[in-house]
Amino acid sequence: MLDRRLVERAASFGPSTAIPGPRTAHEHAENAVKWAAVLLGFSIPVSVVLDNVLLGLIVLFWIAGGQYRDKLAAVRGNPVALLALALYALHLLGSFHSIGTDRDVLEALAKASRLLLIPALIFLLREPVWRARGIAAFLASMLVTLVLSYLLWLGVLSGKGWLKGVPLDPVAFKTHITHNVYMAFAAFLLAQAALDAATRPGRVVLAALCAAMVANVLLMVPGRTGIVVLLVLFVYFLCRRFRLKGLALAGIALGALVAVVLASPESMLHQRVTLADEEYQEWRAGIPPAPTSSVGLRLELLRNTLAIIGSNPVFGVGTGGFAQAYARRAGNTGAGGRDNPHNEILMMTAQFGVAGFVLLAGLFATQWRLAARLPGQFEPAAARALVLTLAVASALSSTLMDHGEGFLFAYMSGLLFAGYPGGGTPSRADAV
Repeated sequence: MLDRRLVERAASFGPSTAIPGPRTAHEHAENAVKWAAVLLGFSIPVSVVLDNVLLGLIVLFWIAGGQYRDKLAAVRGNPVALLALALYALHLLGSFHSIGTDRDVLEALAKASRLLLIPALIFLLREPVWRARGIAAFLASMLVTLVLSYLLWLGVLSGKGWLKGVPLDPVAFKTHITHNVYMAFAAFLLAQAALDAATRPGRVVLAALCAAMVANVLLMVPGRTGIVVLLVLFVYFLCRRFRLKGLALAGIALGALVAVVLASPESMLHQRVTLADEEYQEWRAGIPPAPTSSVGLRLELLRNTLAIIGSNPVFGVGTGGFAQAYARRAGNTGAGGRDNPHNEILMMTAQFGVAGFVLLAGLFATQWRLAARLPGQFEPAAARALVLTLAVASALSSTLMDHGEGFLFAYMSGLLFAGYPGGGTPSRADAV
């Protein structure tokens, strides 16, 4: 996408050498909704309110814009779109047997509606230039976030008012978990773009920005989920680039990182690892963990959620039913009051039983497989990096429920797989 051909297309904002005919009202409306989709790429790391407004506009105009035969063909020919609709349909079906309150069910359905963005974008962003603009908008937003994060970390900005962070937790707009997940994924995109850069100066600039993002995740912002995502993407990047040699290089680099962390007890990364170990040692099954114990909370959630799944393995507790099921399970220990297990895989299985697990795993597997058929070098790499990001994040948080991760999941899935041609054989270059 960001290789030479697509950058040249993305740069073609100026007037064409040909004399175009006058645009119809329909063409103006379609162009406007495509720009709304691009703007959503910038908004996702920044504004919750704007995200929801743009999502509503995109889905509304997609439904009202006609061309239903073309839209149906685009959805039917794209397995990612079909699986996204199947997941949403599962949420609708699950609402009929949910043990949750009406409010719980409606909130869960509202969050699941982000899945509708995937087929909408798959139709809207079929042209490479629009996908390039969407990626560029997301990266531009992440660069703004990066600059603000550094300014907070350095104490240039106070972190009061519209910024969420402080020098010890220098996030700009999101929590440190979401911030680091976004930043890790953006770092991978910049690393891949650096490989595809047409000029040496462009490659150097992109690599430097990537390094700044890596430092932001590893050294500045205390979000452990994003650190794990970054390390997984780092290994994948090297394996994709150098095959078996890349795996060896990754092992050496990770070993060096461990040595540096162990030798730097004052570093943020060392402190986060030490804290995780302490929280693990302090956790006792059935005893509510300390409010500040992230690891203890996750372990207690894991234990109780597995018990919920064991009691409802086939149909689950229904859409939005997790909070009620968890309160019944853990209420007598004082650990109730949780609306998600901080694990999307467990969340889907708890709500919808076997079908939830199969559909979510099937979506990830399908995205991984079809990524090899996407055009160019950038899009297949970005799509598989997205799958790895979502898989890791889903094991540590409820990605579809969380606003930030949920929008990243839906937006990037729709954008990247809008380039799926519906057939063809993967090339050897895209096999990893």
